Amino acid sequence: MRTLRTRNTVLGTGSTEPNSSVEHSGKTTSDGRKFKPLTLPRILRRNSKSNTNITAPDVPNTSSVIAAPLEELLTFEQNLERNCLSAAGQQLIEREERLYGQISEEVVQSTTEWEKEEEQFTRDHKALLSQIDLAVKSSFSPDEGSLEALKSAVKAILQEEEQDRRWLNQVGKQPAWRPSECRRHHNTVLQSLVEERMDNAELPPEESNKLRSSLQRDVCGKGRRLQEDLLRVVKDVKGCYPEDMDICNFYGKMYHQAFSAGMRNIEEYGLGMDDCSYLLYWVNVAYPECIVLLMPCFQTEVQTLINKVLMVEEQAWMEGSVPELRDDCYFSPLAIDVIQFINAAVKSIETVLGAMSKVQIIVCLLKDFLNSYKKFQEKVLKGSNNGNSRTVIMANLACVEQFRDYIVNKADIFPVDVKECCLSIVAEMKNIGYTFLTSPIHKDLKSQYRDLGTPVWLEKKKQVFEKLFEGINKHTQDLKGLTDSCHQELLSQLHLEVTVEYVRRLLKRKIKLRDKEMQEQAARSVCEDGQRLHKLFTEAGSREEWLSDILPKIAEVLKLQDISSIQLEIVTLSQAYPDLSEFQVSALLSLKSNLSASAVRRVKKTLLDNQDTTSSQDVPSFFSKTDKINMRRMASS
Repeated sequence: MRTLRTRNTVLGTGSTEPNSSVEHSGKTTSDGRKFKPLTLPRILRRNSKSNTNITAPDVPNTSSVIAAPLEELLTFEQNLERNCLSAAGQQLIEREERLYGQISEEVVQSTTEWEKEEEQFTRDHKALLSQIDLAVKSSFSPDEGSLEALKSAVKAILQEEEQDRRWLNQVGKQPAWRPSECRRHHNTVLQSLVEERMDNAELPPEESNKLRSSLQRDVCGKGRRLQEDLLRVVKDVKGCYPEDMDICNFYGKMYHQAFSAGMRNIEEYGLGMDDCSYLLYWVNVAYPECIVLLMPCFQTEVQTLINKVLMVEEQAWMEGSVPELRDDCYFSPLAIDVIQFINAAVKSIETVLGAMSKVQIIVCLLKDFLNSYKKFQEKVLKGSNNGNSRTVIMANLACVEQFRDYIVNKADIFPVDVKECCLSIVAEMKNIGYTFLTSPIHKDLKSQYRDLGTPVWLEKKKQVFEKLFEGINKHTQDLKGLTDSCHQELLSQLHLEVTVEYVRRLLKRKIKLRDKEMQEQAARSVCEDGQRLHKLFTEAGSREEWLSDILPKIAEVLKLQDISSIQLEIVTLSQAYPDLSEFQVSALLSLKSNLSASAVRRVKKTLLDNQDTTSSQDVPSFFSKTDKINMRRMASS
């Protein structure tokens, strides 16, 4: 048994063609009145609870029909004659569903009558397809009505494709003409049209007479036809097709194949020097220049597509939509869509021109897009009171990562300055996004941070640090909704920020370690805290292994009593972290209140003497972050 719903329940009421009074029978007249669609007799309706249901509309309002101007109700033949092909196609689909909805029913009609109706339908369906072919073949016609006919033909093709899909999963007798594969046939017709136009391309006599040979006239004629036709496609024909049919790209490939085939045929014959030179000129100079002339239009099309993707994302955020969850991660298709558009354009240009250098005009669009994308992120951050801002940032962090990977993996197609600019933008977006997610965590932990590096911390070390540790652990467990790689990056940033804040609090000079015993006690606490924090974060997913040494190295300075040993440890610390400043060394040594002023000066001098020889290449910064107080959100603490 099968279910076949009427067109109205699947595709909606459809759209009307321009310049026609009524395109879909039972829809709307020119004066705005509504008609209810015609219905099958009750004997042909199926049980609505059965899987064999075909939905039949209600009985029409006869008073409306009587009141309507009857001349405006177009028949199938009239729609066909007027090139209202989508309306004609819709009428056929409704007839098809009525015709095949009657099978296995106790109907009054005899088998002979049903077969006659099927034969008539087959003839009408062929007539529709023939008219669609004519409209497609007239794509380059100067006639004003040709584009409207093409637009209607494309709608009819999409309707046929949808009907093919609906029949695909039906069980039982199906129409012999299904699947009609209208779109595939459309592509074949276009290919034949392009080949025919290229084969018949000729120059005007005044231009043809200037060329020396028939070969030169043939090559130049084909090139001229290619240029003019593709410009017409971009300016006019493109508007008759939906974006997902990518008609400009399709035409570009067809014309490129036709031109290339023509050049290969010419190469098979022996050429004189003049013809050979002319052919080489066309293949290497004139032909690429023809395509380059189309680049501004092509570039605008790509820019429009990728900007529309961002507009959709922004609109969803403004409407309060929460990104969908995929595998427990918030997902946005933005990066996938934009990268696909950029890639398709790059491949098309590379295929046609055979030169990677020409694609740079397309990848340069990505820089402008990323700047717009960054502005969108800033809007989301400013509107953080919106209930969906946090989830939108999470979804888009994965997009930022995808853009970064694309730029790195496709570095050869980017101009160096554009690549560096794009990577800088995505890096900034990444940092801002992760900081937005970690800020509430630090705000919640502010009271626990406050006691670090104070007498309370040393006297009640267990209570103070345990409270901080438990708070951090809870937050790491609650960080959900990110992809695995983004989750790792977020934990890595949080790991760094917590360690920076720990050291910053320690260097605020709020405690005096008067003797060896207090200094060793503080050193043990710092070392143990560092080990526990590092274990917590790395087990949760942080990849910042280098942070494991910072607190133990600081602890070693606190523990040492011999000046020479302290000097050596400070030098070691500055070599590992070249951004260690004289001010920070002074703050660290001031905790050891039993050190004399002269001893402190000796240690600082050793630092300055050795810093000139310390290389900072490929070494992550750490101590400079404590100066900048990267977490400005806690400046008031």
